[in-house]
Amino acid sequence: MKKLIAALGLSLMTMGLAHADIATLKANLQKNYPDITPQSIQPTPIKDIYEVYMDGEVVYTNDEARYFFIGNMVDLKNKVSLTEQRLQELNKIDVKTLPLNQAIKHVKGNGKRVMYVFSDPDCPYCHALEEELKKVDNVTVYLFLYPLKNLHPNAETMAQKIWCSKDKYSAWENYVLDRKQPTGKESCTTPVQKNLELGEKLHIDGTPTFFLKDGQRISGARSADDINQLLDSAQ
Repeated sequence: MKKLIAALGLSLMTMGLAHADIATLKANLQKNYPDITPQSIQPTPIKDIYEVYMDGEVVYTNDEARYFFIGNMVDLKNKVSLTEQRLQELNKIDVKTLPLNQAIKHVKGNGKRVMYVFSDPDCPYCHALEEELKKVDNVTVYLFLYPLKNLHPNAETMAQKIWCSKDKYSAWENYVLDRKQPTGKESCTTPVQKNLELGEKLHIDGTPTFFLKDGQRISGARSADDINQLLDSAQ
């Protein structure tokens, strides 16, 4: 019993020190980098090294907040990237909050599985994703037009025309797969600007980015097999 009480006391003391060090880290971050607002600070498996999550990225530092490690923390024995695991968890969203009226809805087969795609009409990787999606069935796609104007100057105009087309998703597919120009007007009311603001809030800085039913974030194009596996795992 005495050993148990002693062990418990040591455990509680260690937890207290961890909280104290995190408090010190928060104070030093505020002091050294007042413009940085971390969204999360957690201990890591490495003693005295802490995970800091900010602006959609994970970095590592100690409680002095002077030197930072940027990159993957790897559990080599189990061949697992702890950084990737944490980013998957931290970058999840609540898909129920997504404004679906700002998206183009497309149902294939029974539509049971769901994905929410932020895509740029002039992005080559978005074109590659769309090619793979042709091979994926039984899915509902919510497409958020997300033109990255700094990379593709004409993308916003194309997004406007696609949204203003009579059959929006067909116009999207025709353009990204076959380079057929959309025939819609440029002047109708579109959600493109709202989508850009939404993407900024969600820290989407590259396309394609899509979310699964469980809120998991996936960046970049994936093969049809990968997409099917991801969709099934998110059910």
